[in-house]
Amino acid sequence: MILWMSMLCGTCVSAQAYIGQIEYKKTQAPAATVRLPYSAGLVEDGLKEYMTTKGYKKSSADGLIVFRGVLLDALDTGGSDLYFSTAVTSRKEKDVTLLNLLAIKRNQDLLVRTQGDSDRESKARLFLDSLAIFMDVYNTRLQVNSRQESLNKAQKKMNALINDSTDLDKKLRNLQSDLAQNKSDQVKAAAELQANISADDDTKKKSQKKLNRLIDDQGTLEKKIRRAQGDMDENKTSRKEQQDEIDKDQQGLEAVKARQNK
Repeated sequence: MILWMSMLCGTCVSAQAYIGQIEYKKTQAPAATVRLPYSAGLVEDGLKEYMTTKGYKKSSADGLIVFRGVLLDALDTGGSDLYFSTAVTSRKEKDVTLLNLLAIKRNQDLLVRTQGDSDRESKARLFLDSLAIFMDVYNTRLQVNSRQESLNKAQKKMNALINDSTDLDKKLRNLQSDLAQNKSDQVKAAAELQANISADDDTKKKSQKKLNRLIDDQGTLEKKIRRAQGDMDENKTSRKEQQDEIDKDQQGLEAVKARQNK
């Protein structure tokens, strides 16, 4: 059987837990307490994972988190019921949580003190010291997952910008090709107008109308080219900014992974 205290073996960790208090039905009772540098929600989620992976189900009683029949060590053959509560230390320290633990004999009334309670208090403090180590690992894992997700999103956005850049480049080249064709058509239309200088009025009007339309089309194409070029410049700026964001996310991820691997 794996003991709760085994997480401390081979690791130089000074005890973090101390004797504090837990409130139950408006009554204060002595309890093991540890100060954790995480939000209450994260602590409760980490506690649930810590216990459920060891086969214990979470329940509740009057606002307390409860796990029943927990074996605190090899001598705890009958099992203990563990009652937890969380509290924020202050409004200014919302990411600092006090985790309180009252361990009692299995199925014992929470408010009844027995001769073995003092021994369970010591074991509860060791339990919280072990949990504090787990919480650091748990929090680091969450940070790795969060930073990896952020990096994936940043890379996905970069891929979209690259695709947009390809489309814009193609659009610009097509517009430039259309403009070149337009200018070529204008030369032909002007030559045609000149050739029809002695033709009847209808023929000359048709030739002039054709040339005017091409001139108008040239103005429209030039506007589209300027707009496409502006979009490309904006895309280039966005890609540079996005690459900076990717580099930042990558560095952050590597830093958290380095801490994870220590």
